[in-house]
Amino acid sequence: MPTNIFIIQINMNIEMAEILFREMHRKDLPILLMISQENMASIILSSWGVELRDEEILRAILGPDAYSEVIEIDDEIVGYFSIDILDGKAFINAIQVKKGHQGEGYGTAMMERIYVLALSSRAKTIDLWVQLTNHSAMKFYRYCGYRTISRQGNNYLMRKDLPNHDAE
Repeated sequence: MPTNIFIIQINMNIEMAEILFREMHRKDLPILLMISQENMASIILSSWGVELRDEEILRAILGPDAYSEVIEIDDEIVGYFSIDILDGKAFINAIQVKKGHQGEGYGTAMMERIYVLALSSRAKTIDLWVQLTNHSAMKFYRYCGYRTISRQGNNYLMRKDLPNHDAE
């Protein structure tokens, strides 16, 4: 995976803002855990009846095949994502935007960044799991072109197909 810094500009309610993607560093973990807990603890509790443990978050973003980036604006981490790309398939382990910054285009920017990384790795699909009770996330993923593939327990598997590289 690339280790360089990736900068894009997004239109945030008429004002242009420059956002920075960079590879996650271990020193970022406390803020990433806080963002995940703030966003996901109540969803996991309502879906599964259990508390979200930091160890589960860390396993997803620090797995042996995981590649994680943070998104910054004005030196503040406002979100992050973690993906695995193996055997022609990309999998989103986590994608989170800090409360107070949701709805500002950061989630869409991260999904576009994931798409570029998956394409450059010649993946054929991008998959993710979403909890049944996370209606706003499901709506967002559909907006980004994902479709529901199957259900396992209280989760849906969603997928986005990528252009066929074999035709090139």
